[in-house]
Amino acid sequence: MKINVVIPASGAGVRLGGDIPKQFLLLGGEPILKHTLSIFNALEIVEEIAVAIPKKYLKEVQDYKISKLRHVIIGKETRAESVYAALKALPADTEIVLIHDGIRPFVTQEIIENVATATKEHGAAIACSPVTDTIKQVDASGNIINTPDRNSLYQAQTPQGFTYNLIMNAYNEAERAGILKTVTDDSALAERIGILVKTVPSPQVNIKITTESDLKIANYLLKRS
Repeated sequence: MKINVVIPASGAGVRLGGDIPKQFLLLGGEPILKHTLSIFNALEIVEEIAVAIPKKYLKEVQDYKISKLRHVIIGKETRAESVYAALKALPADTEIVLIHDGIRPFVTQEIIENVATATKEHGAAIACSPVTDTIKQVDASGNIINTPDRNSLYQAQTPQGFTYNLIMNAYNEAERAGILKTVTDDSALAERIGILVKTVPSPQVNIKITTESDLKIANYLLKRS
């Protein structure tokens, strides 16, 4: 099984790193994005990688020397628009594509291969972890209106895998509907056109680094590995 990978990493994300987008902050002496790219680059099942980045970081990413990084896309205004541009850059004969956050550098070979296998079998699959906290649904005034059963709740992670034609159809439909600027999750677009998406268990250690606390946890996890 061969797959291609899309890594959205074009967000400004400067709240965490001052003037530096969080995907370019250092983790163990290397940019977070480089860690993420290197994981996919090392896997035999991965053929090509496409990454969407801010224009000013083009040379830096090229200097990472990631051999399977064949498509470097200048990011668009939103994540979904950047993913869409990267998807269109992949070869037309792509069978399976995995979409993975550039700021999730602790994804493992096992998670990637499990999602890819489930995608091949079901057409769409995403890494998820069960919700462990009690979740409250609130109204606009901050009043609790519902307490969902947490046994049916999962936290979406990445990678999210799709057959290429399926996810392109989902993105094409979203573009026609004019909703790409508001979408934050790829599987939601597949759900929107009636596609059943399989969940694949993934540990909570597959964290997304978005806050200062996340970065501290990431440095701790890196030292333990």
